[in-house]
Amino acid sequence: MDQADSVVNAVDVGQEADHEKGRVHFSQDTDEMGNTAIVIKEKVKGSEYEAHVGFLQLLHRYEIIVKLPLKDASEGYQVGDIPSVYCHAENLQALDDGGLEVSLELLAHKEKLLREKIVLLKPRGGELKLTIHARVLGKRKGTPMLRDGIKCINVEQDDESEASDWQGFT
Repeated sequence: MDQADSVVNAVDVGQEADHEKGRVHFSQDTDEMGNTAIVIKEKVKGSEYEAHVGFLQLLHRYEIIVKLPLKDASEGYQVGDIPSVYCHAENLQALDDGGLEVSLELLAHKEKLLREKIVLLKPRGGELKLTIHARVLGKRKGTPMLRDGIKCINVEQDDESEASDWQGFT
């Protein structure tokens, strides 16, 4: 191999490295089974659940449908009296298979880990607590792939936007 060939090979390798620079490849946001479903965990039998909804984007409002595996869902659950400013249940519906479908609205109001609680009233008295867990990506940190049962319904205005029309003090 002469000197000219070694220069060409070095350029090819350099271009290949430059070609790969700046590109980030993420695997799909999936659960252990390879699904893009919301992960439901029962923390306290029959009275406390967690829903892990994956990655969301800052200042985006989402409609999230969570299906809870409840045997008494058809008996009439109701939304509790402690509404959250950022997350609230919109609709409750008993499913044919015995579960409860909770349709809720969530505003991803802060970066990193987000935890919001919803309280449902059981048909025979008592409460069922549902905690929503999400990881929120900040501004310019990427666009997440939403899990099944989640859709973005609005993007909120950022008060600290650079596109503000405020001229300052004159």
